[in-house]
Amino acid sequence: MSPRLPRPSLDGVLDLVDVDAMLDHVDINRLLERVDINRLLERIDVDALMDRIDVNAIVGKVDVEELVQRTELGAIIADSTSGVAQRVLDSIRAQAVSLDQVSNTIFDRLLRRDPVATPAGPPRFVA
Repeated sequence: MSPRLPRPSLDGVLDLVDVDAMLDHVDINRLLERVDINRLLERIDVDALMDRIDVNAIVGKVDVEELVQRTELGAIIADSTSGVAQRVLDSIRAQAVSLDQVSNTIFDRLLRRDPVATPAGPPRFVA
């Protein structure tokens, strides 16, 4: 029987490695190409993620005056009462569409989707 050699400690080996220098040689884009985004997203606890978001801090950063000017709410308030509700709804819908487009752009970039390959809508309505 041959004598067993002691196994080196992994910590001891890692102490000898300059991790920063090693990471300088890693191609992050190539590494990310190997990541299964869908599998990664399945592991994310969205509720826990949302619990970490400080909604009050986000709302506190909203410039209400700017929002009113951009959505033409000032003009809506000055209009007659018969058209106010309709114009508010139209303005809110327009802002929701803009927000939807921005979120789509952000997620397309995060998920590395080709914006040209993304359909403009459901095939039934785009044709």
